[in-house]
Amino acid sequence: MPEYDFAATMRQEVEQLRRELAGEDVRPALSEIARRFGASEEEALAALWRASKRHGETIAVFIGELKAQFEREAAEGLPAAPAGAAGGA
Repeated sequence: MPEYDFAATMRQEVEQLRRELAGEDVRPALSEIARRFGASEEEALAALWRASKRHGETIAVFIGELKAQFEREAAEGLPAAPAGAAGGA
């Protein structure tokens, strides 16, 4: 059985991440999400990457869904997600 090429997988993931981060609104949204959740941008990026892939979405699409949720919650008068809040996804 051939040995798994972990390095090739890592290269593919880095390239995919670079493409997704090149989106026009992704970096500013990443900063806002990090602030909103009381996380560093590195932590927020890791969480966004993992959650977006788990849901089969790009980071940009997942950010859009988060923003929509924040807007719905604001319209309903619900409190914003507290710093350090862990999502159920």
